[in-house]
Amino acid sequence: MSIGLTKHHAPVTFLDKFAYWTVKVLLFVTDVFFQRRYGCRAMMLETVAAVPGMVGGMLLHCKSLRQFKQSGGWIKALLEEAENERMHLMTFMEIAKPNVYERALVFAVHKFF
Repeated sequence: MSIGLTKHHAPVTFLDKFAYWTVKVLLFVTDVFFQRRYGCRAMMLETVAAVPGMVGGMLLHCKSLRQFKQSGGWIKALLEEAENERMHLMTFMEIAKPNVYERALVFAVHKFF
């Protein structure tokens, strides 16, 4: 069974092309900044990966409060996913031992993201 690692969705619309080139530029910047420090690169990815779960859980929580409806367990699931990513981050911080510049980059990426 193949998962098709060589398959690629060719960007057609402007938004597809914008997303594709944004990822390419950010990947290049990350490669240049971290070079062979793969632990710090993984640390940066984990900081970004934790954001969607936390934001999604918070927005769903507020929506549930406004509409007086249950979320069906989605709030808890999203917050658990954010916590899982946070624990990955703590593990990579112990492995990578980021310096002051890399920690500052985490703040900058969160502000941008």
